[in-house]
Amino acid sequence: MTCIEEAKVELKKAARPELKEYLDNVDAYDTIVVAAPCWWGDAPMAIYSQLDRLDLTGKTIAPLMTHEGSGLGSFEKSLSKKYPDAKIVKGLAVHGADAAKSEDTVSSWIKKIAK
Repeated sequence: MTCIEEAKVELKKAARPELKEYLDNVDAYDTIVVAAPCWWGDAPMAIYSQLDRLDLTGKTIAPLMTHEGSGLGSFEKSLSKKYPDAKIVKGLAVHGADAAKSEDTVSSWIKKIAK
């Protein structure tokens, strides 16, 4: 099974694959940037494996995705639904072909969400 096929199966099952290591908490941060590739219209399920373990109450979550045409897919909507006690800000979608030259775009977006 290819990585893409596995990602589709995990998405359909809402799987939470085990990670080798997890962050214990994000207590020291008000804003959390969640960066991921867009696979089948959402973040890989491993992203949710980590997020589900964190207390995101009152946190601002800023989604950042690379994609090949689907933008943020349903990532913002998924985050809002799964973490209703967090504030989800407008995310940034970076086309994969442009990722290597997107530093200025990402920096500008970070400055906007940091206000």
